[in-house]
Amino acid sequence: MKVKDLQGLFENGLRYAYDCEQKLAEKGIPSMIDASSSTELRTALEQHLEQTRTHITRLEKVFPMIGAEAKTEDNDIIDEMTDATENMVDATENGSPLRDAALIVGGNLVEHYEMAAYGSLVSFARQLGLNEAVGLLQQTLEEEKAADAKLTQIGERSVNPQATQLQRAA
Repeated sequence: MKVKDLQGLFENGLRYAYDCEQKLAEKGIPSMIDASSSTELRTALEQHLEQTRTHITRLEKVFPMIGAEAKTEDNDIIDEMTDATENMVDATENGSPLRDAALIVGGNLVEHYEMAAYGSLVSFARQLGLNEAVGLLQQTLEEEKAADAKLTQIGERSVNPQATQLQRAA
């Protein structure tokens, strides 16, 4: 799709975000939940999976505001980040804190991407005078920031120190 104006760029960004959220809800986050051994990390991921489903619903509310159909645009960036996370996880031992640390790295990468995407979408919606869309997208942006902070906190408080103890014991 040739982008000719800010609304077109906004619509394209919505489609990328929609694809990202759907891929995360269908496979990305459930795979991370399955691979995690930390109860705290698993709980955080399960909560974020529910939020991600809400993010999809919010995006589905924004599309009609610009007269667009809610459909995806294949998001190669999220595919690459998912592959990178899978590679990190596969390189670690099942059930180890090191695997949980790898999951946190992958989760943080995705959250930072989503924060950048939603930050731009909020800015575009504001510029286009789409105040209701601004509110919906800002809410998602804040949840992505909180998810990133939660992952970092889990890593710093428990997972990373446990992974460090493994290294010292070896």
